[in-house]
Amino acid sequence: MEILAVMGSHRNGHNTQKALDFFLKQIKADHELYLYNVNKISVEPCKACDYCVDHQGECIIEDDDMREIYKRLETCDLLIIASPVYFSAFPSKIKALIDRTQMLYNLKDRSIIKKKKMVVIGVGGAPHYPRQFQAVVNTLEWYQKYLNCEEIGFVQFSHTDEVGALENKDGLKKLAELGEKVNALAADIEN
Repeated sequence: MEILAVMGSHRNGHNTQKALDFFLKQIKADHELYLYNVNKISVEPCKACDYCVDHQGECIIEDDDMREIYKRLETCDLLIIASPVYFSAFPSKIKALIDRTQMLYNLKDRSIIKKKKMVVIGVGGAPHYPRQFQAVVNTLEWYQKYLNCEEIGFVQFSHTDEVGALENKDGLKKLAELGEKVNALAADIEN
């Protein structure tokens, strides 16, 4: 099983990364992990130039890490997006990565994009409130469609400014259960 995980927090070692690390430890099945931390990669923002419309499968920006990420998005079996929410939405670094996949969205033939499962881990510092993660859900609705994803779980951690992700027993339980689901999927892929 090929796994592409994106750690989308601007802060290394904090709640989003801790929740992602916990989840990754639940995956016991044989897998190949490609982990991209938005703080350790270079992703330029989309220029909205439409170069990718006329030049299918190409982006005008050639000198950042998206070339490698595009390949992984095309071939992975599982996509994991772990991100905090800032004002109920994705923060800028992971949003730049998401926006750059416009190149894949503009493909006339998306048959090169493998069907995959998707797991989302959302982290909010504020106490839970209605629609705390709604903008993330809205963004990922289209993202899932053009990346050929089926979401199998969205675990939400609220109030992490007061109760850290690793202290949230309900969230950890959900991540553990989701890990078991991924292990079963990996077994199916191997057979």
